[in-house]
Amino acid sequence: MGYEDHSGCTADVISVGDFVVVTAAGEVDSHTAPRLDAAVQQAVTRQPEQLIVDLSAVEFFDSSGMNVLVRALRQAGRVLVVAPRPVRRVVEVTGLSTVFTLFDDVDAAVASAATHTNG
Repeated sequence: MGYEDHSGCTADVISVGDFVVVTAAGEVDSHTAPRLDAAVQQAVTRQPEQLIVDLSAVEFFDSSGMNVLVRALRQAGRVLVVAPRPVRRVVEVTGLSTVFTLFDDVDAAVASAATHTNG
């Protein structure tokens, strides 16, 4: 099930192999973060050991989006974030780059998740 905000922010939950992936695109701010949060909450109901959040198509990301990621971390245990430059900047500025595992693409995140699960 996809979630779309009137401003064009979209969020969806998909499966990639054995892993749950939340994908988002557009701008994540105080008005659109609830769309991302709804998708994360849907994903969390699947009780994943690790949650992959693909923000590679996100053009703007603020503290509202970070709040969604922190909440996801509390619920899922390990959150792997596919983070383009705008997202990486916010994660680094907030000092949470040591809390979230950041990746350049979904394939790298899935490979890490598989290693973590099997290791």
